[in-house]
Amino acid sequence: MRHYSAEEVRDIRSALKKDFTYWYHKVDLGQGIITPGFDYEPIWNNIRAVRDKWINYRGKRVLDIAAFDGMFSFEAENKGAKEVIATDCLYRSFRNFLFCKEILGSKCMPYFNVSSYNLFERLDVYFEENYDNEKRYDRLFDVIQHLGLFYHLRDPLQSLSQARSCMKTGGQLLFETYAIANSKDSMMVYNGIPHTYRLSENVSVWWMPTIKCVNEMLRASFFEPVEKSIRTVHYDMPLLSKKTKLKKQSAWHKGEQKYEIVKLCMVAKAVPPKKTDSNFARELLRTYRNPGMEIEVVNKY
Repeated sequence: MRHYSAEEVRDIRSALKKDFTYWYHKVDLGQGIITPGFDYEPIWNNIRAVRDKWINYRGKRVLDIAAFDGMFSFEAENKGAKEVIATDCLYRSFRNFLFCKEILGSKCMPYFNVSSYNLFERLDVYFEENYDNEKRYDRLFDVIQHLGLFYHLRDPLQSLSQARSCMKTGGQLLFETYAIANSKDSMMVYNGIPHTYRLSENVSVWWMPTIKCVNEMLRASFFEPVEKSIRTVHYDMPLLSKKTKLKKQSAWHKGEQKYEIVKLCMVAKAVPPKKTDSNFARELLRTYRNPGMEIEVVNKY
């Protein structure tokens, strides 16, 4: 990190107080300056523990999906990544990202008009660049960070397909989600429409999969889960408030909740279709079955 003068430190701290109203991440800007943000250190440190044990960023191309304020983008860069692309579609956070990028002197490149549902299509300019003796698709990613996103998506499997299309075979997916820890079934629980929430009152939480379901969905997207990398941390979900009116209460609303909710982080390796059952692979590679799974790219490796 660069060294700031005393005047620059004062200016940065003043800007954080005056010009910004919302932060999710706590981004370390150096010299004791850390942006405001939520107190989610147990969750973030769980991610860091998995990342630091299983992923070497040195010289790698990294995609950080749903980067928000960019904390994990900048950390990947600090760990030696050759290039970091940060995507999102929240412009309230885009300003935060640009501020941190400038203060840190970062080379991370933000694409804040890219949804997780169409990563491959929206990053076409980046992938198809062919200057400096590069060929088309030489820029597929070595590491993709898919953190704190899965359960916010109406169609979460599509985001895994898109991530796999953007990755080199052999690349690593750093994946984090809410998960159900006390069920051996392979299923996802639907959180519910307003006033019928089953697991969280957060209106942007749609699904919570079991750990077995997470592993199977990764395999159905041409990833091989590294099950030894799985690490979980308990996170107390907010119970339904007294003000919430329910016409019909589900069994797990009465007294203690039925499901044990954890935050799960793990690594999965991108594998070629030939490592999957041939009939299953043929079905998965149909674009209308698995949007985003680009045959041209998958077959290249």
